[in-house]
Amino acid sequence: MRRLFFIGMGLVFALYLLPAVWSRADMADTPVLFPVPQAAPEESGQTTSAQSGPSTVTVELDGKPTVLPLETYVEGVVAAEIAASFPVEAIRAQAVAARTYAVYKLGRGRPAAHPEADLCDDYRHCAAYRDAAAAAAAGGDLSRVRQAVQDTAGQILTYEGAPIAAVFHCASGPRTEAARDVWDEDVPYLQSVVSPGGSACSEYEGTVTLTADAFREKLAAALPAADVSGPPQGWFKASVRSDAGSVLTVQLGGVTVEGTAVRELFGLHSANFTITTDDDRISFHTIGYGHGVGLSQYGAKYMAEQGAAYDKILSHYYQDTVLSHV
Repeated sequence: MRRLFFIGMGLVFALYLLPAVWSRADMADTPVLFPVPQAAPEESGQTTSAQSGPSTVTVELDGKPTVLPLETYVEGVVAAEIAASFPVEAIRAQAVAARTYAVYKLGRGRPAAHPEADLCDDYRHCAAYRDAAAAAAAGGDLSRVRQAVQDTAGQILTYEGAPIAAVFHCASGPRTEAARDVWDEDVPYLQSVVSPGGSACSEYEGTVTLTADAFREKLAAALPAADVSGPPQGWFKASVRSDAGSVLTVQLGGVTVEGTAVRELFGLHSANFTITTDDDRISFHTIGYGHGVGLSQYGAKYMAEQGAAYDKILSHYYQDTVLSHV
């Protein structure tokens, strides 16, 4: 059985060979943007005050706009996004990241996706949300989540005086991804950093296998220009990878495709993938779970288990940021 593995190549060479690029933005309604804050830099210090923040937020829950206290919303996000069994310092780090991202999103205004709400419960757009009170009533013990949110109440991360886009994900590979490699936005505080501990996640490695016919059917609807005639061994020609390992672009059927678009189209856990083929089957093997940018939840777990406090965890994943108060 012949196998074809992606081969890393230089970006300039790839673009020379492959002038047209199909990206995830071609499928998405709104591109992800992370404008660098323009506020005046704050004085140095571990904890400072940011501008006065909101006490309530309007969240679209199950399609209905609902007004919640900010801290109640943060509690629901933390309850949905990270395991209550994780070390408390990791949960505190998640609480600050969730609160920061909410305040950041508020500063950008309500999007077209939910014009009657500041935020929503769709993790693909804002963040997942779990009603902590309902979960507790059903027998879930969220006391550690609630305590972690209370311990960090009002705390957010800022860069040059403004709330940051504190994105987070489940588990990265050995390094997190830089924002520029995932969303084409070079953000100073969202750079690639070493991130051990991801392999503790049960979904750290994953495999998605399709028959050649199923692959052709999916690709025909999204990318009709791709030539996937003949056996699968000839469909993939070359790829360009980020420093952290994710596929930036790959030549598929004569068309350059972004790795994030491949991930979304085929439901892969991450864009850090390799592929094997035979005469009638294509298999993607992935490393990591999520987009890989910002805080890795399993990385935070590992750091907490090694004795790191939540502020150290945050400063590692969001470099050159300041812990502030709304």
